[in-house]
Order: sequence, then structure tokens, then C-alpha cells
Amino acid sequence: MTLDLWRLAPLLALSFCSGLIDLSLGMGYGFTVTPVMLLLGYTPAETVPSVLFSSFIGGASSSFFNHRQKNADFTPGSRDLKIALITGGLGVVGAVIGVNTSLSLPERAVGLYIGSLVIASGALVLYSKSLVSGFSWPKMMAISILGSFNKGISGSGFGPIVTTGAIISGLDEKTSVSIQALSETLVSLVGFATYIVLQSRVDAPMIAAMSLGVMLASPFAASIVKKARGNTLRTMIGVLALIVGASTLLKYL
Repeated sequence: MTLDLWRLAPLLALSFCSGLIDLSLGMGYGFTVTPVMLLLGYTPAETVPSVLFSSFIGGASSSFFNHRQKNADFTPGSRDLKIALITGGLGVVGAVIGVNTSLSLPERAVGLYIGSLVIASGALVLYSKSLVSGFSWPKMMAISILGSFNKGISGSGFGPIVTTGAIISGLDEKTSVSIQALSETLVSLVGFATYIVLQSRVDAPMIAAMSLGVMLASPFAASIVKKARGNTLRTMIGVLALIVGASTLLKYL
């Protein structure tokens, strides 16, 4: 038991801190947790399903608190819920397409593509508020496919693209973050289920610790989103997107 606590406590702390950032700004969980776990000596076979399932738990928990804090309206039949479900559904399709595409693309080319796209999205969020137009379903569907395609080919990119894309498409900052969290639950759950089918063995205590960490972060993140001013939240989202994109580019240059 002592050994388990020493092993799991850092993962719980890591998932809490990363989850707090991700659920507050709509991106950053997988991007930070995955490489840190690999640096700590965990294998991809241990890391990937843990990140996917904890992402699912964090997104579901965050969606509950975002609805409760009125950052978004997820009542049955609401526009926000429809956007999240359609985004998540298209996300599953895009992820499958992305996985198949990744098999024929060089890893370096994929990394450079993702990094450039996320930087461009962050720059648009920061500097092109005048270009934001009214919300439209075709734009949101295209963003969903693009974000999930990125996740399929690289394991990341869904949060930054969907969150920034939703803002650029005319949704306010708080709604964009909330919708991204709910929509990614579907993508993460399908990814985890696929992993179970292909591998069948997972580290249950590790998954439980990471899920608990991100779940504990969700009410705090919802409060941050609630209290933050729209322009402040927009700036933080844009800056984080630039950091994530630049870090991805540096990794592959």
C-alpha cells in the first residue's frame, strides 16, 4: 500500500494541476501529462489509456460544474448541448480518419503541421476579434473535424483547435471552454474503449488516481471560468495556444 501511495500521489498531483489549466482554458491536459509521465518512466501503454480515461472523467465532471456555474447551458435541447454533442460525434469520426492518416505520414511532418496550426489559431484569437462573425453550424462542424483529425494523427490538438475555433466562430469564451470539455468526453471515451479492445490490460490504480486528480480540479476550474472576464479569458486562451504550438514546433524542428 505504501509503495502504491508513493507511486500514485505524484500522478494525482500532476493530473490535478494539468486538469486545472486544461478545464479553465480548454487545452493543455494531454500536452503536459503525457510527456511528463514518459519522462517519469511510464510506458506509452500505461500512459495513453490513463490520459484518455482521466480526460473523459475530467470533461464529464467539468461539464456538470460549468452548467451549474452557468458558463454554458447543457439542459436537454439547448444549443450548447447540441453543439457539444455534434462536435464530439464528429470528433470521433475525425479521430478515426486521423489515426488512419497518421500511418502514412512522417511524425515530423505531423508535428510541424499541428504546431503551426495551433499557433495560427492562438494568434487569431488574440489579434483578430474584428474577424469574428456570427455562429454557424458548418463552421463549427469543420472545426470539430479538424480538431479531432489532429488528435487522431498526433494524440493532441483537439482542445486548442476546438476552443480557439469556437471563439473565432462567434461563441463567447466561457461557452467555448465549456463546450470543448463536454465534446472531448466522447472522443476520449471512444479512444479509451478502442485501447481496451486492442490491448485489454490497463493499470486500474493509475487510472483511478489520475481520474480523481482531474475530477477534483473540475469545480475549481469552473469557478475560474465563471469569475474570469471574457477578454481576460480570451487572452489567456490565445497565449496558451501560442505556447502549446511553439513548444510543438520546437520539438520537431
